[in-house]
Amino acid sequence: MPEDPGLAWRALSVAGFLLLVGAFLANQAGRWPTQGRRYLGANALGAGILAAYSGAIQEWVFVALESFWCVASVWILVRRASGVKPAQAHSEQGGP
Repeated sequence: MPEDPGLAWRALSVAGFLLLVGAFLANQAGRWPTQGRRYLGANALGAGILAAYSGAIQEWVFVALESFWCVASVWILVRRASGVKPAQAHSEQGGP
């Protein structure tokens, strides 16, 4: 069993969790679109924090999951910053 990472790590993990859940709820309320900077930034930061915390407690599956989530969000943010537009859904293009 891994050692207790301490209060600071636990507080940080709660902050990461709140960033992810807050972004999700803002998206569901129609306030933050999934391709928006706030949504992607909150996801990247929250997932990054949780990936680090998962490493601290040696939960490697969650390190992988949260790292993927973080990298995916950062990737989309970088593409947006470089002027690449998000892909449109097939239905918006008139089919597959």
